[in-house]
Amino acid sequence: MNFDILKGATLLFCVSSLGLFAQNTDIDSLTVKTTQLEEIVLSDSKFPLKRSQSGKPIIKINADEISKFQGLGLSELIRQYAGVEIIGSQSYAGQNKTLSLRGGRNRQVLVLIDGIRVTDPSRIDNDFNLNFLSLDQIESIEIMKGASSTLYGSSAATGVVQIQTKKAAVGFSAQLQSSVGSDQDQDSSFDLALFKNSLDLSYGGEKLSAKAYAFSHETNGMSAVIGPERDPFSHFNLGTSLQFKPNDQFTIRSGYDRSVIHSDYDNSFPLEDANFKLSTRMDRIHLSPSFTYTNGGVNLNFGYQKVARDFQSNYPFQTEGEHTQIELNNRYVLGSKLYALVGSLYQKQKAAYEGGQEMSQTDFFGNVVAVFSEQFRVNFGGRLNSHSSYGNKFTYSINPSVQLVDNDTHSLKLLTALSTAFIAPSLYQLYDPYSGNENLKPEENTSFETGVEYKKTDWKLSATYFYRNENPSLIYDLSTYRYENAQQNATYYGMEFQFLGLLSDHFQWNQQATFTASKEGDLRYLPKFSSQTALSYSLNPKRQISLRLQAIGKRFGLNNATVLNGYALFHLSYKNELKNLPLTYSIHATNIFNARYVEIEQYSSRGRNVIVALNYRFP
Repeated sequence: MNFDILKGATLLFCVSSLGLFAQNTDIDSLTVKTTQLEEIVLSDSKFPLKRSQSGKPIIKINADEISKFQGLGLSELIRQYAGVEIIGSQSYAGQNKTLSLRGGRNRQVLVLIDGIRVTDPSRIDNDFNLNFLSLDQIESIEIMKGASSTLYGSSAATGVVQIQTKKAAVGFSAQLQSSVGSDQDQDSSFDLALFKNSLDLSYGGEKLSAKAYAFSHETNGMSAVIGPERDPFSHFNLGTSLQFKPNDQFTIRSGYDRSVIHSDYDNSFPLEDANFKLSTRMDRIHLSPSFTYTNGGVNLNFGYQKVARDFQSNYPFQTEGEHTQIELNNRYVLGSKLYALVGSLYQKQKAAYEGGQEMSQTDFFGNVVAVFSEQFRVNFGGRLNSHSSYGNKFTYSINPSVQLVDNDTHSLKLLTALSTAFIAPSLYQLYDPYSGNENLKPEENTSFETGVEYKKTDWKLSATYFYRNENPSLIYDLSTYRYENAQQNATYYGMEFQFLGLLSDHFQWNQQATFTASKEGDLRYLPKFSSQTALSYSLNPKRQISLRLQAIGKRFGLNNATVLNGYALFHLSYKNELKNLPLTYSIHATNIFNARYVEIEQYSSRGRNVIVALNYRFP
């Protein structure tokens, strides 16, 4: 796609829409204090249960919260929550994003899109590149922290990020989103360098629903490593989905998605500006039929994903990875006291290393939520993992919760959980001709957490202590230049806090904080303390201004010895939903004081930037 044409189209749409703002900002001044229905969560049981019935401190991000971050991106959204860190979110757009939950790494976090695992078996950690995801197609996100392998399988050692995409609404609808702004480090002058556009068309009928979408992201504002040259980044995504529901019992959903990323990257050894290029293509298909019957239902989730990457440098090479998943589960509700789930999951992974290596795993699992009384519930389960290289591994979880107080004004709940997880080494770690090691043992994790949730009218306080033991850990040994198993156990522990409430009918305060420590573990680039503060003021139900403070404490650098200084960034956002037009616009000013800081040593960090985002809906 021609970058100048895209640039001009985005600017034209933004300027023409901005011209209407003054004519459409007369909105009734109403209080924002409303009575809301209790949230429904799925992650900790795969049953749609009320949050009060859940035994885990699940983060639930709804469509309204997602819309506030249009133009910023997924990393900026989810890093504002306690226990969540994303290394690379403040760097060049093409930088690999390391998603961390409670001190873990990418390989220990399972990412699901509509119930289907997304992963790249050709990557070192068999993880997923968050750059493939756009907020424009996301309806909701649930983040469940703690070992979750019993319910979700391998790689869910520190948590699960479950993403639900947007579904077709009733009738015909169209949605156009466009963002324009700067994308620069602290030393660059202001320049329009970031352009995002998406188009979503959908039709929801009584039996058949369909949706098609396209998204583009172009930016040319920053260098990857610190230097004068700019490294362009582009992401183009298109897809379609269908849903057929001939009756109230049977539903079948299917879809196809393609993402193509072109990015420049710089030399790592030695670290310097270079004109290296990377092209990445991901194709993803899914098919999910489901059948409901009295007190239960059967679900089948099939997914196939293929990722191809082409590195063009002084030493060019290509990689390919394929992942296939088939999961069948049956849910059954016995009265209102017992929620039972049994199922099987088959996964096959393949990567184009020497010989085209592959491995597979078949799991059988069961999970039960037992409601002994209105106050006491237990969620427990077990899973048998049968791996093609490592044989049988068993994981379990037990998660009791006690509701001590529950009335119209006060609520007090105690939570605790003990869980185990199993992670096989990736195909790269096993079979790469230079650093692979076929004698690696799988990593096993044991996690414990306990916490409290307290609510009083419009205020909510939660605190959680977590502890995780890795034995044996998977490490890269700098003495052998191969992947090895650590000789000592690694432990991670810490506390998470959330304080949320209304200071007045219009003024909301959301405070998140995390303390993380480790013994013999890997906390490189992960802060021992981080804090996210959000102050939101609603001028009326459709206009809101918010100030966010992101505070990051000291961290170890790449060599695990150098200490990087902490920093604080202030971000300001304004959102307005027009009264007489189906148009919403947002203005974001990030790092408003242009603070200097280091996120990744010798790599560029974002300075002050301004982004305008527009969302037009029809009808």
